[in-house]
Formats: sequence, structure tokens, C-alpha cells
Amino acid sequence: MTSLAGCSQRIRQTVSGTAGDEPAATGTVSTGGDTLSDASVTAYRNGSEIARATTDVDGTYDLSLGGFPAWVRFDHPEHSSVTRAIAPGSTRTITLASGEEAVSLAFGGDVMFGRRYYEPRDDPLRFYYRLQPGDRRDSHDRLLDSVSPLFRDADIASINLETPLTSSEWRHPSKAFVFTSHPVAAAAMADAGIDYAALANTHAFDALTPGLEETVESLDEAGIGHSGAGSDPSTAIAPAVLERDGVTVGFVSVTTTAGRQYDRDWAADETTATYTVNRDGQTLSVRDRAGVAEATPETIRAGVQAAIDRADVVVTQIHGGEEYQRTPTRELQNLTDTAIAAGSDLVVNHHPHVSGGLETRDGALVAWSMGNLFFDQNLWATYRSFVLQVTVTPDGIQSARAEPILIEGYVPRGVTGPLRNRLTWELAGLSDSSFTIADDTVAYRPDDERYPPEQLTLDGGIQRRARGWVTESDDSVQLGRERFITGSFDDHDVDSDAYEGTLWRYGRESRGSDQPIGQDGSGGIELVRVRANENRALLSPWNRLPVSNEDFTLSGTYRTNADGELRLLVSWYDDTAGSSFQSQETSLASTEREWTDFALDLERPDDATHIDVFLLLTPPDGVDILRVAFDTLSLVEWEPADVAGGRQFDAIRGSSGATVRAVPVNGEVRWQ
Repeated sequence: MTSLAGCSQRIRQTVSGTAGDEPAATGTVSTGGDTLSDASVTAYRNGSEIARATTDVDGTYDLSLGGFPAWVRFDHPEHSSVTRAIAPGSTRTITLASGEEAVSLAFGGDVMFGRRYYEPRDDPLRFYYRLQPGDRRDSHDRLLDSVSPLFRDADIASINLETPLTSSEWRHPSKAFVFTSHPVAAAAMADAGIDYAALANTHAFDALTPGLEETVESLDEAGIGHSGAGSDPSTAIAPAVLERDGVTVGFVSVTTTAGRQYDRDWAADETTATYTVNRDGQTLSVRDRAGVAEATPETIRAGVQAAIDRADVVVTQIHGGEEYQRTPTRELQNLTDTAIAAGSDLVVNHHPHVSGGLETRDGALVAWSMGNLFFDQNLWATYRSFVLQVTVTPDGIQSARAEPILIEGYVPRGVTGPLRNRLTWELAGLSDSSFTIADDTVAYRPDDERYPPEQLTLDGGIQRRARGWVTESDDSVQLGRERFITGSFDDHDVDSDAYEGTLWRYGRESRGSDQPIGQDGSGGIELVRVRANENRALLSPWNRLPVSNEDFTLSGTYRTNADGELRLLVSWYDDTAGSSFQSQETSLASTEREWTDFALDLERPDDATHIDVFLLLTPPDGVDILRVAFDTLSLVEWEPADVAGGRQFDAIRGSSGATVRAVPVNGEVRWQ
């Protein structure tokens, strides 16, 4: 395994180099009916172009990616472009829609460039990106390069800016958590392709009126549109209107989190009142009129109507719901319905920090929660997100799709292969039937043919999904969800590091490899101890995982080079921090260099809300070097037997001969 420190320069040279004998990415570009010749196919990594090709008369392409995943843009002058994360050796059919009178929109989630982005690491085994105070502009550029091809591809790209952009030292007097980011972020966002920022949210007023004023100035100077906050209520609710290719799009931004629980809220109110804040002998007078647009039926109707008066297409962004919950609250549903009834074509919601589902509701497209895009949270559920790509015309929504994103070390990454499939299926499981899996993405396909369920006979044991979701099963079959989404350790993310053990903590050695070391040429990960080592080597997920059900299966494949002490420790917790209250430890036997499977059934103790897993290798006694390689580590959380089906489940278990009913995807049902 490569490390995230010490070998990074060699890794980057590998990733940026030529493909050599590595398989190319191939496929076809079409309109959905006819193939497209002379379409441009361009690959990007780290914000730079690395390869380019053109489709031939049959619409086919052959593109070298240098042996590692990359962002690939498919473009034709008469059609809307598409940007996807693509792996070398993959074959993809890409469909481009007509670009006539069409404008492409891209929506990302919550964005903040402060706090832990500047803090030193407290865990030497877990990498995260740091912004450098002496190199802020370049640091922000490098950070945003991770997804800039997605946003530069869109005609209008939007994010929820959940931070002031300010150098002011003033802070809200009551809030426990306040965020600020440097104003240089505005220019970096603009260069990365971001065109609009929603400002109505929990943290827009964290630096009071000086912070809000500097935020607006910085965005204006960078040419980024904004709405949702201002010096008075009418300015805060006024929509931003952006025009591209003759199509105008109006953006309304409102929030349910306007601080009404505090003595000093940050809603923009119809008042002439002021209050004072003191700091280091200085006094600041704050106007109650300044702040964010509060999400009420009245403000939503006013904002949407103002947008309708000026724009062909109206987007309302609501900051609301419950943090870390994917299901929308009743309040958020009611406000979304209000926005739709007022005339919104698209409602994009923020605030929970986790991604929610997609839905069509009374003729409008709804994203219940976009999750994070750039944020510094260390909770497992916040690492999965997506960018929503929507094509609109003056008549409304033409098409939509979701590009899955994995956040690693506070940096969003494009994903490919099985990792992409897991994130895509998870989002599909949260979405309604107007969205389905198409071209390895969640796509808006309300008119697609719906295939009838097929009967699937189980072989016994655990089976994994390749295609299709279970819609009906009896009490003898259990449905499960994979919790270790990166347990194969393959290189499926778009970044500069090869086989870096994404979302895993592990003891790093100079003997790491930038090549796959797993079973049958898969990724794998390796722990190494020598006689001189004093401590055990560690392999564990980045964070403990939240759990709610009773039954789990922990399994994997491993091999050792010699006899030694290898232990598997499972710990249960009642919170995201603090000590475990119950653990169980198991010894894993030496394998004499042969790959060996292990499996352990687990039962959640009462009061446990989180689980963590540790693989521990003790320094050798009888040999000089002790190595252990792991592959396909898996933790399946099983649903109760009365749960009969759902898109979100990617594992099933039952006795041999048991049957389930499964819905085909693209005409296929396949579990293995």
C-alpha cells in the first residue's frame, strides 16, 4: 500500500504519467438513438487536462487515462455536454441531449473553508487537506480542482455557501459554533466554475454585518451571483437572476435556521432596531434589518414571484430539515410544497450535511438534501454526497442526473467502479420511481419502461447485488446494507494517490506499494511489522460507524507471510466520541501465504449506537518481517425479517432455495 505521507511525490508521478500497457477507457457517445461522431472526449485530473480524443464515425472513443480514474468530459457543439468520473478499462455509453435552448445547471452541497481546514492533524493515521495561510489562493485552487471539471462543465453552477468570506474578527455573541472562511475563496470558486452561492443558512451571519458585507463584496468582485442575505429584508429575499444562451434562471434562497432561539437572531427583519456587540474594548452596532431571508410561506411566495417576473426557470433553495437525517421533516416538506405551488421548477434543499433522495413533486424536481461538498466534518454519514446536474429549457426541466461524490479528508472526489455503484444505488434507494439507474448514475427517467419483477433463487449464504433491487421477500430472507463502502481498497476515486486506502486508518510503512496487492489483482492493503517495532500496526475505518439494527456480519479475506499475532477487535460505543463500553477480540490464524476467508456474526449490545473494527498486527517474534494483506473487508448490517424489499439494500441472505422478487435494472437482475 502507498502511504499518504512520505511517498506522495512518487505516487503523483505515477498517476500523472502515461498509460503504458494500462487499458484505455472506451465506449460510445450517442443521442440515445443515433451515435455522435466528432464528439470531444477530454480527461482531467487535478484540474488539468491529461488526455483528449474524438469519437469516430461510429461514435466510439478510445482514451488513455494514465492508468487511474479521471474526470472525463463528453462534448458536442449541438448537444449538452456531460462530465463523468471514468475508470481505465471501463466501457461506457454516454448519452448527450440536444443543446438547443438548453442550459445546464450543477448543484453542490454545503461549502465552508474554515475551522479544521487550518488545524493540525490530531490523528497521524488519518490524512486531511490543509489550507496554508501563507499560500491561501493556491491552496484554495488545489482544493477546488478536485471537482472543478464538473462545475466548469455547467452553464450555471450553484453551491450553498455556509460561511462568511471575511477577515473580520467580529463574531455572533450567542452561537456555540461560528464559521469563517477567507475572502480569497470567492475568486477560487469562480475560477473553479461556481456561478452562484445561496446565502440563507445557519452561518451566513456568523461574523455579523461586517462579515456579511465583505462576503457580498467578495462574491460581487469574483462575479458570483448570490441571494438569501442582505442589508434588509427586501434585499435578502430578492432573487439572483443569471442568463445563459438566452435562458434566464432565477435563484431564491431561504432558511429555517435564522436563530430565533437566540436573543440575537440573524433573520432580516422589518425594523429599525439595532444592538451592540463588544470585543476587546471595541463596540459594534448591528442592524436588525440585516441578515438572511427566513423561510416562511410568505417570504417564499414573494421570492418565487419576484423570480417568475424576471426568469424563465425558477430554482428555490431551502436551508432546513434535521441535521444528519436523510428523511425530510414535515416542515421542510410543507415549505417545499409552498415553493412548488408558487411556481418553482426546482427545489434544492440543504442543511442536514448528509445526502437525501430525489423526487418529482407536483411537476417540480426536488432534491431533499445535497449533503456536503466542501466541509470539515468527521462523521461517517457526511462522507457520501453528489452533484446534481440538471438541464433546463424555458419550458422547464429537460433532464437530470446525479454524479456521486465521496468526501475524503474534507476533499470531494469523483468515484468509479463498485464504489460508484454503491453510492449510486444508495441515492436511488432514497429517491422516487421517476429516478432510476441509467449509465451508472441516478437519472430522471419518468417515461422509462418499467420491468416486472423476476424471481431470484438464493444459493445459500450471503449474496451481493450486481443488478436489480429486491422488492419482495419472505421472513426466511434478510436484506442488508454494506457499511464498509471502500473495503476492497481498490483505486476507484479521482485523485493524485494510488491505492491509498480511502476512508481507512492504517500503520504506514515505506514498504508500501502503489500497485494492487489484493486477491486476484484487486486493491488490497498491507500491514507490516519488523522486530524493531514496539507497537502493533493498526487497520480500522476512519471513524466509528453509526448502527441501528441488531444483526451484523463482519467478513474479509487475508493472508500472512509467517506465524505471528493478528487480532480482530470489535468495539461498541454509545456516542461518536468516548470509550467503548463493550468489546470482543478474536485471533486470526496464520495462513502460510494463502488467501483465507474469515466471517463473524455480531449482535449489537443494548444502548450501542456506534461500532468500530480494529485489525491489529503485533511485531514479530520468530521472523524479521511480518506482513499481513487484507482484501474485501465487509460489514453488513441486516434488517429485521419483516423488511421485505427496497432499493437501498445490496446484500441478501437466506437458505438455499429461498426465493425473492427483484426488479430488473436495464432489463437485468443479477446477484452473486
